[in-house]
Amino acid sequence: MRYRLTIAVLLAFAAAAPAQPIDLGDFPIGPGAREVYLRAEAVASHTQVTAGQTFHVAVVVEPKKDWYYYSPDPGTSGGFTPLAAFLDVEAGALKAGEPLWPIDEAHEYDLAGTKLVNNAYDGRTVLYVPVTVPPGAAAGKHTLRLHPRGQVCGDQCVNLEGPNEVTAEVEVSLSDAAAANPKWNDVKAGLSEAVTAAKLKELHKQSGGGDEGSIAPTSVTGDYTVWTGLGLALLAGLILNIMPCVLPVIPIRILSIVNLAKESRRRFVTLGLAFAGGIVLFFLALAAISAGVRLATGGALDWGKHFQLAPFRIGMSMLMVALAANMLGAFNVTVPGKIAAIGSSGGTPERQHLRSAGMGLMMAVLATPCSFAILAAAFAWAQTQPLWLGSLAITLIGVGMAAPHAVLTAFPRLVEKLPKPGVWMEHFKQSMGFLLLLVAVWLIGTLSEDTYPAWVTGYAVVLAFVLWVWGTWVRYDAPLKRKLAVRGPAVLLAVAAGFWMLRPPTPGAVRLEEFDEGRIVSARRDGRTVVVKFTASWCLSCKVVDAMIYNDREVAERLVRDGVLAFKGDVTRGQMPANDMLYRRFRGAPPLTVVFPPSKARPIFLPGKFSKAELYAALDKANGS
Repeated sequence: MRYRLTIAVLLAFAAAAPAQPIDLGDFPIGPGAREVYLRAEAVASHTQVTAGQTFHVAVVVEPKKDWYYYSPDPGTSGGFTPLAAFLDVEAGALKAGEPLWPIDEAHEYDLAGTKLVNNAYDGRTVLYVPVTVPPGAAAGKHTLRLHPRGQVCGDQCVNLEGPNEVTAEVEVSLSDAAAANPKWNDVKAGLSEAVTAAKLKELHKQSGGGDEGSIAPTSVTGDYTVWTGLGLALLAGLILNIMPCVLPVIPIRILSIVNLAKESRRRFVTLGLAFAGGIVLFFLALAAISAGVRLATGGALDWGKHFQLAPFRIGMSMLMVALAANMLGAFNVTVPGKIAAIGSSGGTPERQHLRSAGMGLMMAVLATPCSFAILAAAFAWAQTQPLWLGSLAITLIGVGMAAPHAVLTAFPRLVEKLPKPGVWMEHFKQSMGFLLLLVAVWLIGTLSEDTYPAWVTGYAVVLAFVLWVWGTWVRYDAPLKRKLAVRGPAVLLAVAAGFWMLRPPTPGAVRLEEFDEGRIVSARRDGRTVVVKFTASWCLSCKVVDAMIYNDREVAERLVRDGVLAFKGDVTRGQMPANDMLYRRFRGAPPLTVVFPPSKARPIFLPGKFSKAELYAALDKANGS
């Protein structure tokens, strides 16, 4: 009797005690204990249910200390895609609905020395499953078994299957009257905010999260109509003709046009069309490669990405040296590719057309380190369209670039406006040789992070050009006035270039930290705006953006005043950390500046060259001004 009284008193105190959170206990440790990476316990909203009733089962999961459980939409970070979480439910005669998940968080962590950001759950988490009792279900006890699946990670990653399978069981009784479970009060708080896996993924995309942790795949481009997208592609090709990347080829093109003045009208037209055809040929190849990449991998081709390959830049620099040597008269034999002797009108008609097409092809190749807003939008739009339409858009970029050269062939009388051939042509041709040497120096300089030696070498080329002008452009017995007219500007060029090119490099006005996706996510979560400058050593347009924006003291002061955290996303090489975000998620190309608002608002893109006013407007928008 005394023992029965003691038990009754204890039960009374237990009933009167306030509800406490469910404690899943410690993970087993010690000899022979199987390590448990995720614990789970199930709690039903009712202990007794009736036919036709819908109730809920909560699954309380908790990974071991310092581990985390990936969500149903973990995203991809640094090329790593964890297994998505899901919940297997064995309901027997009962009918289980779609599981509901709490809102996850972007989890920043280090896995095998790589910094990653994925959506995950950390600590105690409650999942929910709606369960319906069919009208014809048999009375009595029904057991539900719930198996959280997916992946947990800590110092390693473990799949929740096989020996690491997790099971939680709960039992309900089917009778004539329903009875609520008192333990439900401990776990029901999150039910109102829980969502399906599909809804969770949709929320990620709406808030700027999704397939890439807290920074979702999105695009520099907008939603264009077919005609708008194709029109942008054509316009982008036209603009490529005046980009700094192709300027070294323009004078050579002029030289070839002057040489064509000696040809017949028919010859002038066909050689000009061959040059334009070489440009279009390059973009046809790009379209074909893009289609192949999309069919083979489901990915997309990225503008200018071939310049990330050091062997490609080395090969291009050697080609520039060979062309320069040809222009300087070192040899008169065509180099591989039969494009070196564009300035010469000799050779068979077939060889002349091949040379002209080769120069057009090289002009298109040299255009690819340059990027600007319209080109970025057009190329990104092309990657999102059906294969035939995307290929057409890429080809139209080439048509736009080739159009001025093709139109020129329709007006051969324009050549008559140029000066008559003479000594100036030889001087012009050799000047282009020095210009091509500068291009070669620039390409070689992109192979190292220290660009100062390349600037010094570039000045050596300028100095050699000045000395060549001094000694060959005027005769020793020329009048003093002519000597001053020629040698004076040459000396001024040497002095000005030396002042500009020989100064030791100084840090830019804006303090840029090395790209770190984890810090970007953390800063946004802390309410800070983040600016990321995507750049590359081989990107000439990036140097213009640096001069206009990131070396401007006013911009630096504005970023400091607004508490903006700025990063440099260098994509010079293909393995650099910023590559994945720029090329795969944003479908962009350098130069690209991205303004990330605080929290998970969508990023603001500033592709190509932009003004300080555009940057300030983006910052105001990000800060909610």
